[in-house]
Amino acid sequence: MKAGVSCRDITPPTRTTLADHIRYSTGVHDPLFAKALVLDDGENPVAIVSADLCGGEPEFHSKAGQRIREQTGIEHTLINFTHTHSAPGAASVPGDDYEPHEREWIERLNATIPEIVTEAYANCLPVSLHAGRAPAQVGFNRRLADENGVVVMAVNEAGSVVPWVNVLEVRREDGSPSVILFEHAAHPVIVHGSSTLTGADYPGFAVQRIKEELGNDVTPIFAQGCGANINGFPLKGGWDKAEKAGRKLGDAVLKALETTTEIKADKLVARSTQITLPTEPLPTMEEWTEASRDLKIFDLHGFRDRADQLEAIRKTIEHGEQPELPLQINAVMLGTEWCLVTLQYEMFCEYELWVDENAPFDHTMTFAYTNGEKTYVAIDEELARGVKGGYEAGSFPSLWAHNVRSLHTSLAVGIEGMIKDGIASLWKD
Repeated sequence: MKAGVSCRDITPPTRTTLADHIRYSTGVHDPLFAKALVLDDGENPVAIVSADLCGGEPEFHSKAGQRIREQTGIEHTLINFTHTHSAPGAASVPGDDYEPHEREWIERLNATIPEIVTEAYANCLPVSLHAGRAPAQVGFNRRLADENGVVVMAVNEAGSVVPWVNVLEVRREDGSPSVILFEHAAHPVIVHGSSTLTGADYPGFAVQRIKEELGNDVTPIFAQGCGANINGFPLKGGWDKAEKAGRKLGDAVLKALETTTEIKADKLVARSTQITLPTEPLPTMEEWTEASRDLKIFDLHGFRDRADQLEAIRKTIEHGEQPELPLQINAVMLGTEWCLVTLQYEMFCEYELWVDENAPFDHTMTFAYTNGEKTYVAIDEELARGVKGGYEAGSFPSLWAHNVRSLHTSLAVGIEGMIKDGIASLWKD
């Protein structure tokens, strides 16, 4: 087995309004990075990329993957965004209203991802791979039902979380660590809302902690797991709290490295599938009219985006085409010893818990936010709440439900089994 790594600073310009998740940046607290790890068994190289960005449209990822195939021949590229909310998102084409320095950054970012994969592939040297896990929790489930059964965003200490950090350690021939790929599931929102500075939130501090212990010749790479319904704690806590959480996660990674197991299998198997997730029927015009009338009870000042959303839903209803959501699923496997599962969107943590319980492998890692981000993908139990499902799983006329905002309706109950079947299909010989 061979592996190579490359890293590039991708910090955006200050005073930027790029993307929804960073409305105004007044400076840089800590730099953002894109990192590429290429695993190569001599026949089926796989590129794993992590970028300190909030999100990215599927087209950004598909174009990057195409350029990587053209430049390197690598067929399987998995681009994971850490989902830090103290950074902008990525676009394949700069928006018409972007400032020149913002356009330049977007264009440079589009070139950077293929460049670092190409560099990592060229840097490949013989290595050994080692997998491990340690207990870790930097956040809490963020979905809590109120007295009316309506889900609100609040700390739910009894809710599901992914209580571990998964680690893949890449060692040089002399046994020294080269790359530490680690995965945990929790929204990096500890800083979001408390500062206008750009930064990586808790994942950046975790990387710093690992480098403190192992040295600067080691490249720690964080990947975001299925953290759609988990917030880093405390929400809006500021940089000091983010540092505390990140160092806690970094310590857990170091603990995991103490008990890693060497992966003996030396042949990579990479598989991909795409399934189509159905949505609930679009609202009728009568339901749309009622929702519009209710909105007008309020002063529309401050509700303009909701009025715009209603207008977009009306056009979708009139067009008459039922929305669907394509979901890409990938698996990279080494014998029965190790498997990486990746999923496109903001996936509920229960999917990662299911992979861990059902995958026929000694060690697993599960990434969400990989090769495109568009909306939340909940489990059936939460989708069944309907309009009471909250931000991540609510249905029309809950206009702030993310699925309603992006799909103009909600995902249908029944998708959970489809997703699990899709994942399991990649494990079969």
